[in-house]
Amino acid sequence: MGEDLSPSLDEKAKRTRDLLTSFYGGDSAPSHATARIDTFHSIDTPDFDPQRYMNALIGRTNVEGLLQRHVEMAAEIKNLDSDLQMLVYENYNKFISATDTIRRMKINVVGMETNMGQLLEKITSVQSKSDGVNASLFERRECIEKLNRTRSLLHKVQFIYDLPARLTKCIKSEAYADAVKYYVGALPVFKAYGQSSFEACRKESEEAIGTVIRHLQARLLSDSEPVEARAEAVVLLKQLGFPVDNLKTKVLEAKLEHFLSELQAEARQQTPALLETGKSSENMLDSTGSKQSMEFSKKDSIGEFAKTVTAYRIIFPNSEKRLTEVAIDLFNKLFASLQNHEEGVVSATKLISSLRVISSDVRRMDEVLPEACLPDYAIKAAETAIKQHVSDMFGHLYSQLTGDMVALQSQQKERGSSDEMKPLQMALDSGKDVLFQGSMDVLWDFRQLLDDNLDILVKLRDAYIDWVQGGFQDFFRSLKKFFLSFSKGTVSSDGKPPLVEKPQADKVSTGVVLVMAQLSVFIEQTVVPKITEEIAASFSGGGARSYEEGPPFVPAEICRMFRSTGGSLMHLYINMQARKLSLLVKKSIATPNWLKYKEPRDVRMFVDLLLEELKTMEVEVQQVLVRGSTQKHRRSDSTGSTNSSRSNRIQDDRSSRLSTQRARNRLLESHVAKLFKQKVEIFTKLEYTQESVISTIVKMCLKSFQEYVRLETFSRSGFQQIQLDTQFLRDPLKEVVEDEAIIDFLLDEVCAAAAERCLDPILLEPAILDKLIYAKNTKNSEQSASS
Repeated sequence: MGEDLSPSLDEKAKRTRDLLTSFYGGDSAPSHATARIDTFHSIDTPDFDPQRYMNALIGRTNVEGLLQRHVEMAAEIKNLDSDLQMLVYENYNKFISATDTIRRMKINVVGMETNMGQLLEKITSVQSKSDGVNASLFERRECIEKLNRTRSLLHKVQFIYDLPARLTKCIKSEAYADAVKYYVGALPVFKAYGQSSFEACRKESEEAIGTVIRHLQARLLSDSEPVEARAEAVVLLKQLGFPVDNLKTKVLEAKLEHFLSELQAEARQQTPALLETGKSSENMLDSTGSKQSMEFSKKDSIGEFAKTVTAYRIIFPNSEKRLTEVAIDLFNKLFASLQNHEEGVVSATKLISSLRVISSDVRRMDEVLPEACLPDYAIKAAETAIKQHVSDMFGHLYSQLTGDMVALQSQQKERGSSDEMKPLQMALDSGKDVLFQGSMDVLWDFRQLLDDNLDILVKLRDAYIDWVQGGFQDFFRSLKKFFLSFSKGTVSSDGKPPLVEKPQADKVSTGVVLVMAQLSVFIEQTVVPKITEEIAASFSGGGARSYEEGPPFVPAEICRMFRSTGGSLMHLYINMQARKLSLLVKKSIATPNWLKYKEPRDVRMFVDLLLEELKTMEVEVQQVLVRGSTQKHRRSDSTGSTNSSRSNRIQDDRSSRLSTQRARNRLLESHVAKLFKQKVEIFTKLEYTQESVISTIVKMCLKSFQEYVRLETFSRSGFQQIQLDTQFLRDPLKEVVEDEAIIDFLLDEVCAAAAERCLDPILLEPAILDKLIYAKNTKNSEQSASS
């Protein structure tokens, strides 16, 4: 046995390799021998070999593993023994129970065979006696049955002969139901023997039943008959085979259509009075009681409609399709009459009153005709009405604001801009009031619908919130388009875009552009934040819109939109005013013949016109814009004041009366000096203040002045005239701009440009220049005092 257990060298090497593989976790495919050993591990299989299993287990497992395997197998053996014991106990209990059952069955079966035999004998005796009775009574039973059939036939024959008299009696007592029942029962006999044996009875019965049909038709056509009697008449006529469907239009449908037309006319007459007070139908009372009587009349009408529908369904069953069509038509007519009686914008109170009336009517109509699904139609109609109400409210607000702008444009054309009543300020205040208070009024009106607990409004709450928020978004977008279109002259007097764009002469006035620019700023800074706050407080929620449509109200987008619009309109105003001044300057430069110009004796008239236009612009700006908070910039001579280094050089050398060539050399030197002089920023950031706007306009005008001067050639006198005009403009222009150094710098640039284009650039003597300016100021003062 020792020789069998001692492994060979190959087995030792294989066992060593298997141990190493198991220790290092090798994933190579198992060998054939390993597969054989693994098959031995299944102890429950029929081909289990204990000896080979033990050899393989000893060869692959150390001592600790064997001990662990021993413990596991001992536990499994104990568990199997316990399960086997429990199985035996359970089977033993079942066996005892089966034994007891069999014992009881034996006891109960004893004596049953004797009882069964006695019962069989009794049944056999009863059966034999019953057969004897049947045999003895068979002949008599056959005779009785024959006599019964004869008697039944005689009764039927007698009924047929008595039928005309019975029908006559029923007609006299108005028992038409019995008459129809008798006649319908006799119809099979008349069909079989009506042409032979019972021909006379058939004819008399048909005449009587014809009288019954006429009476039933009369009852059906009579309005005084109750609904139940008329419905019974229809049922009896159907039993007689009379074509009742042909009577629908004649009997009841015509009356129903007539009733619907009367109800529509009644609603058309009552609705205006019903909605004047703006209250619900339950609270409409006045001293005369007329509104209360109209409300009762309306309720009676709907009640009559319900009764009519009920009667129609009783008289003509299976008529839901026609009733549904009529009910929907009635609802549409009633709703149309409630919507079309008003002209203009309907308030939320009146709309709620209309919806309450419709809801009450629909509820009563739906009770008698649920197949029409009138609540669904009511919700759709309410959705249409509420959408129209929201659109009308925003349209009215839009029309108010755009109408004010159009009216202001007409006033500006008729009165001009020098009106003492300050129309721009009034228009701006009116526009702000319309935007702010009008928006608050619109929100208050919308809040009434939101706070009402009417079922229709509760179901549409989320959608209604989205309509309100989306209405504000669309309103501001439309307003922005109007501002831009109206500022370009592409909107007609009624606020709509014309078919053909207007020419430049008919475009909007500068004052209107300035007002719209300020309104844009007001919308961005005041209106939108307030509306956002109110919407967050009362109209939060919604969510009926789809995700692709995005949020209905985006305050940041509106603020950004009107910030851009305000800037565009303000720049447009500045460009329009600067263009007006530039055209005046251009005409003053291009008209004279500067080479033959005489020695200057006075400031030219164009300076007065320029200052007058500037004064008009200042009046416009003062009505709309606020004053700036910063003080004017005043600079010393060292920082580029009124007497620049270039002007000082020219004025210091003007007494020498040098030749033209030397004057040009000095101009060249002044250009070189300009490179070392402090630079002055001309165009700064635009602000919505009086000084900033006027300063920008003046800067653009003076730059145009410089460019127009460069296009001409001047003689000495022409150059001196330009010097006189620019020197006179210094003080008036400094009074209206923020930075006085800019005026000196730009006027010096104009003089320099004129000197560059002058054949003999000799400046005026300071004394002569001061004398001419003083004379001009004195003349202007005298004219102002006399006026």
